[in-house]
Formats: sequence, C-alpha cells, structure tokens
Amino acid sequence: MRDPVLWIGFFLGLAMAIFQSALFPQVAILSFAPFVSLACMRSSLPAALWCAGLAGVASDLLSADPFGIHAIAMCATATLSYRFRRLFFHGEQLQLCFFTAIYSAIFTPVLVLTLFLFDRRAPFGGEWTFLDFATMPLVDAAYAFFWFVGPLLFFEWAKKLSRRHG
Repeated sequence: MRDPVLWIGFFLGLAMAIFQSALFPQVAILSFAPFVSLACMRSSLPAALWCAGLAGVASDLLSADPFGIHAIAMCATATLSYRFRRLFFHGEQLQLCFFTAIYSAIFTPVLVLTLFLFDRRAPFGGEWTFLDFATMPLVDAAYAFFWFVGPLLFFEWAKKLSRRHG
C-alpha cells in the first residue's frame, strides 16, 4: 500500500468505524466500504485483497462477531466486485460513490452467507432484509460522498498545488 490516497482512505474508514462503534452502535454503515472500493479502483487484485483483509481485521476488532468474519466477507466481496473496476476511472473521486454502492450491494449477501456458515447464533429475521439489501448501498454511497470524497479531493488539490510551487 504505497499509495498515500489509500492510507488516507484507511484512516478515514478507521475513524468512522471507531466513531460509529463508540457513539452509534445501532447504525449499520460499512465504514470501510469506500476504502476497499478505492483499493479496488486504484490497485491490483492482490493489493486490493490485502487492503480488504486489513479493513476486515480492523472491523473484526471493533465488532462483537467472531473474529475473522468481516475479513473473510470483505476479501470475498473485493474479489467479486473487482471486476467492476473497469467501469470506473480511478482518478475521478465522485465515481467512488457508485463503486461503493456496488461493493455494499455485494457485501450484504456475502456477510449474511459468512455469518450463516461460521456463526450459527446470528438471527436471520425478515425485518432487516429490505433495509440491508435496498437502502444500505445508497446510504454507503452517500457516506462515501460526504466522508471520503471531500478529503480525497482536498488531498489531490494539495498535491497538485505542491507540485506547482515546489
């Protein structure tokens, strides 16, 4: 992970994960979804999988689920969503929102399958189905826009400014 944009994305996702788990544990935003989406857009598949694994371990450390569930789900989702990267330009930050929505839409069934396989105590009721499958990708895309795109655009602008003056 030599790309400084990926490090900024990781720390933005980590900050949201800590903020969300400390203050709003009932809110279900995929805090690392924009980071893994960014890694898929800007990196090779092995590098994107390492980033997904790192994000998954960080999510596992902050969740009550068995350790490794999020890492497995994020790596599987990165593998499945990596093929969609050719539809997006990695230099265009606003397309990160759309790719995050795709990642989130794939992540939800992968996480449900992973929880079913490895954590039999997880309840699977029907009341969450519509919210998770229909609205969560849109919420995660909005989160990517407000929490990631602004700081990343500022970083790109500062990088261009420093090249001009230095």
